[in-house]
Amino acid sequence: MLRISKRQSVNLSLAISVIFFVLCIAGAFALPFVLRLYVEMRNMSHISTDEFVYILVVAYLILAVFVLADVLLFKLLQRVKYGAVFTPKSVALIRGVSWCCLAASLLFCCVGIFFYICFAIGLAGIFLGLCLRVTKNVIAEATEIKSENDLTV
Repeated sequence: MLRISKRQSVNLSLAISVIFFVLCIAGAFALPFVLRLYVEMRNMSHISTDEFVYILVVAYLILAVFVLADVLLFKLLQRVKYGAVFTPKSVALIRGVSWCCLAASLLFCCVGIFFYICFAIGLAGIFLGLCLRVTKNVIAEATEIKSENDLTV
């Protein structure tokens, strides 16, 4: 199995985060065209113009939440790169990403009435948000223990 160093792993994650950010920005421009193409390919002629606009607005909100989560993850990865993991700021960043997952899940469920797969995506996002909440609680506890240990030395 391929094994890379911690530094390379963090740098790779940072690069992927930047690529994801660029793809989200490109997606913002392509979203109306892609959505229209999808609706036409699926032969969903029953979707009215108002419903299409509703779906598009929700899709842009999901994209905005993804961009926010990516920015928070980028900041967290920078903190990992410089060894500032067990700090209240890192806990706050993880908390923010977990709320972004939960918000995106709710938004996906809002378009589930048009695309049933969005309900499954929303459910998966809720589970991911829950996992991040647990991770945040573990990191918060470790931060407290580290803080107490730093005071006793």
